[in-house]
Amino acid sequence: MMALLPEMEKQAVNPDSIIQFIFRPLTHSIVVGLLGLLVAGGSAAEEIPPFPRISSATAAAHPEFPQRLNALIKERDTLRARTQIHNGQCQSVDVGSPAEARCSAALAALGADIDRHIQASTQFIQDYNAVETARIIKDMNALAKRLGWSADKQARLDKALHKLDSDGDPNANGTQIRQTWQDVLARGQSGDMAREASQGEGPGFPGAGEQTRYEDCTIFALANATGQPYGVVAARAGKLIHEGDWREVAERANPQKVIEQQGLDGGEVIMLAEAFGRAEVVPSSDFAKTLKAGQPLLVGVFPENGDVNRGHEVVLTKAFQHGGETWYEMMDSNQGPQRRLYLSAKELNTMLQENGVAFRPEPGTTPKLLRTPVPGGT
Repeated sequence: MMALLPEMEKQAVNPDSIIQFIFRPLTHSIVVGLLGLLVAGGSAAEEIPPFPRISSATAAAHPEFPQRLNALIKERDTLRARTQIHNGQCQSVDVGSPAEARCSAALAALGADIDRHIQASTQFIQDYNAVETARIIKDMNALAKRLGWSADKQARLDKALHKLDSDGDPNANGTQIRQTWQDVLARGQSGDMAREASQGEGPGFPGAGEQTRYEDCTIFALANATGQPYGVVAARAGKLIHEGDWREVAERANPQKVIEQQGLDGGEVIMLAEAFGRAEVVPSSDFAKTLKAGQPLLVGVFPENGDVNRGHEVVLTKAFQHGGETWYEMMDSNQGPQRRLYLSAKELNTMLQENGVAFRPEPGTTPKLLRTPVPGGT
């Protein structure tokens, strides 16, 4: 349920500050001068997991989480310092010398301690995520009840919130994600691909505008999916954030800042979609079937820069066949209101972060199709 949670604490996970924690197996072909950057054993290429930002509500209800986090942060700082000292002392040692033996032993001990730290950090994150996700779902359900949503809408919201989960290739790394985005963006909008896409199955809503410097991709995506103007969707999002209890007090007091500087999380996307109609969480295996049924899909993907600790919201509008495989037409607010992107199911799986959220209007209503782009970001 990580999609429901606040983003990770960036200060603790700057790749430049923890690069010395990334290890590979030591081989005999590696010169001893690189010894300090390498380790044999279980730490092979395993990155240190970033810590979550502990919410004040969960910290107050479960003080053990801040205590565990502080202990892990101190341990991580100690390991970083040990690594720097080790690298300095063992950067250049003679093969077969006592110094090489000492460095090898020290490296093995350091690698074992880092392995234990990774395991403890991972367990802490899992424990916190479970508690925090349950709290967020409870608070969102409570707001739906206060707003007077029908029993059916409340039940759909609760079901979707519990169903939302990660999706896509769990082994995809930043390099693969960046390359996939480059391949997708390099494709043109004419020729056989565009013709096949035009004959594909799906709603194919027109665009809601172009995202500029803000983090409001989810508002654009929801506007695209619901057929509502950007301003209407942004206003409803702001109201939900302001009246809910799942975010911090300062965030609830300034929802516009949240929309522009942070964006919405997965749970808020579901709740906002349900506010405009009906939302259903759909796994990637059902994406094509869902589009064929005429429902646009809000999809959380990793961004173009390959940052696996960040997310970006797009809309899938059509599924079609190309070269005997399933492909998708995708709308990305970063690319403006008119450009369609085309990507294969395999490419989508590489960049996919979580399940899709299918939207459909309430029975007896139809979304109002946008005829002119609506400038966003304000």
